[in-house]
Amino acid sequence: MANNLLRALVDLRDRQVQKARIQFSNRLSALERGADDGHDSGQEEIVERWFDRFRKMEDELDADIAEIVPDHPFFMELSAVRGIGPMYAAKLLAMIDIERAETVSALWRYAGCGVVDGKAERPVKGEPLHFNKRLKVAVYLVAGSFLKCNSPYRAIYDSAREYYAANRLDWTKGHQHYAALRKMAKVFLAHLWERWRMLEGLPTRSLYVHEKLGHNHRYSAEEFGWPQIADGKQRTEVNERAESRERTNVSERANNGE
Repeated sequence: MANNLLRALVDLRDRQVQKARIQFSNRLSALERGADDGHDSGQEEIVERWFDRFRKMEDELDADIAEIVPDHPFFMELSAVRGIGPMYAAKLLAMIDIERAETVSALWRYAGCGVVDGKAERPVKGEPLHFNKRLKVAVYLVAGSFLKCNSPYRAIYDSAREYYAANRLDWTKGHQHYAALRKMAKVFLAHLWERWRMLEGLPTRSLYVHEKLGHNHRYSAEEFGWPQIADGKQRTEVNERAESRERTNVSERANNGE
């Protein structure tokens, strides 16, 4: 129930209230600049009143989201990462269905970090989107937050940016920046995917590059500020959740005659 409420509040904030607040803010700015010569004297007052109303609603939603997001079982672990505040955590938790993301590659693609034919995936006219546009924006905002607060993840960005500058001479600086940003975001999402699925007792597997291509280097989540999962009590709790989920699945299959 709490997760459904979190999703509903995040959707209401982003899709309706914030959107309306921005629209009225732009309208108010146009009126103040005198861009609309045909407005009457009372129009600016009306627009300003509705802008204030939506701004206050957005503030109230922010407060409510900050109040309930700690109830999510993965919040404490996620928010331990430098650069992840309550709102960014709420967006990620509300828009990602970790059960459906059976592989990290599936999560990357859904979050707009997928690669097709060696290039970042883009919308194709006439085809449905394969990623969530709002989640893609949220992930890039998180990546920007990592840069601003000098998160440990910034080392991924800096290393990639240096490599692209030396080896991708045909790329613009903007291209190099966004490619490095995407690489950093993918490492973060890989850690999120692994930790969240472990918490839920869901199976995990090695990343494609390690599993299929035999790469030896692996970025551990602990290197980037994620809490240490001990071999003792915490690991036991994770295993117990996995066993409980498996028992539930077996029972459901039995009830369905499978």
